[in-house]
Amino acid sequence: MSYHHITIPQLTNIEVNYYLGVNARECARRMKIGKDKVYTYYRLFKQGLSVEDIYSNYKKNKRQCGRKELILSERKLEEIRHLLAQGWSLDAISGRDKLMNHSERVSTKTLYKLVKQGVIEAKLLRRKGKNNPKNHKETRGKINDCKTIHERDRQYPKASTSQEYGHFEGDTIVGKNRQSAIVTLVEKKSKYIVLLKASRKSQDVKDATLNWLKEQTNATIKTITFDRGKEFSKWKEIEQESQTSIEIFFSDPGAPGQRGLNENSNSIVRQDLPKSTDLSVHSQKKLNEIAMKYNRVPRRSLKYYTPEEIMKKATGLDSLIPVTFFMMNNYLI
Repeated sequence: MSYHHITIPQLTNIEVNYYLGVNARECARRMKIGKDKVYTYYRLFKQGLSVEDIYSNYKKNKRQCGRKELILSERKLEEIRHLLAQGWSLDAISGRDKLMNHSERVSTKTLYKLVKQGVIEAKLLRRKGKNNPKNHKETRGKINDCKTIHERDRQYPKASTSQEYGHFEGDTIVGKNRQSAIVTLVEKKSKYIVLLKASRKSQDVKDATLNWLKEQTNATIKTITFDRGKEFSKWKEIEQESQTSIEIFFSDPGAPGQRGLNENSNSIVRQDLPKSTDLSVHSQKKLNEIAMKYNRVPRRSLKYYTPEEIMKKATGLDSLIPVTFFMMNNYLI
């Protein structure tokens, strides 16, 4: 039973009215309180309870009211820690719980509270940072003889809105001393990430891209939009030699926002591929594992489905990662 902000003097006054035979409605009018509250206390007095008894019960109920402290099972906490270690965000964990209707669910707000309390280690949270080092000036040559992103949007109107599957954004990320590089691709509708072992040489980028496209003959890949770095200068050869009907376009110079999804995915994979390391030491197999880890992280923008799930629904394929090197991670979504 709930009692709302009652005091001992108020209870004493109600008791006096009760024993004087004043009806509950009139008592409520005199005291300017709700008649339902007075009816409740009249019933309690009728049961023989005293003012002290009623007030004691009120204080007890008041201590028990409000939001109860959430206690998660150790199994759930271990699951949360495991998913954070796999690159999931707190929001992804909470959203996925709701999507899958898990019996033990927890909100994003509560998860952050658990981090603040030290129940979940803050070091497990995904790091955020800029892609480019401070004061870095790009010294690469630029491609001018190319098809622009504006031509892509005229030819494929749905590409810019991410309504149609098969449109990729591409770039390279570089390692220590800008000597090593990896080609990064991300599909716009599913946000599915692909990492290809290469270098900063245009021939290596061409070979890596063609080898990947060779594995994707049934994947309905329509376009790739790169930035204008010279490493993509053999784009015409990629179009001509590919077994797919791929078309390659380029964003405007100095406009990384035109490939915003690719820039964002680069910052995500940087957690495993930092600038301070030699990227050439990573095998294609290792790059596949890194890409698949993030392809299995739910995204709020995908209504907490994973890029892998959206990709499979769109293509019917198990993976866009080269099957020659593909190895499944052993964690469960």
